Amino acid sequence: MILNWLIADNIDEVGLSWFDFYSIGHICMGIGIFLLFSFLYTIPMTKTEDRSQVHLPLWGIWLLTLLMGIIWEIVENVLFFELGIKFEGRKDSLQNVFTDILLVGVGGLLTWLFAHLVFKYHVKTWPYYVFGLIGLGLWIGLFLILRYTTLF
Repeated sequence: MILNWLIADNIDEVGLSWFDFYSIGHICMGIGIFLLFSFLYTIPMTKTEDRSQVHLPLWGIWLLTLLMGIIWEIVENVLFFELGIKFEGRKDSLQNVFTDILLVGVGGLLTWLFAHLVFKYHVKTWPYYVFGLIGLGLWIGLFLILRYTTLF
């Protein structure tokens, strides 16, 4: 198929095409990393009424999320490859690495936008984490469905 270079629809194209079932997993990774690093924003925020005292802004958390995506791709394609535990025993193509990092950033950006809305209208942080975890669970469900349909 002519779109195989863009979207992997079988196991032989995973990691070589621009997008594959792991692409959804990278969005999940961005959401999860942003949620985790959000504690650096919400813990200081809950200890003071003055939000100017928050030490790390949300854009800083997004940059940390993006950095973690870059580090993950290096670990995945160097360390995991050398250890022989890389999926299908091959390194990802450069275009796949690029889209994986981009999608980690997109997952983080979506969570950042959600965080901005929640923190703008609510002082409590628990709705952000509850709905963030629900959203992460839905994305992981989509990832599992796409993974299953690609492998068979």
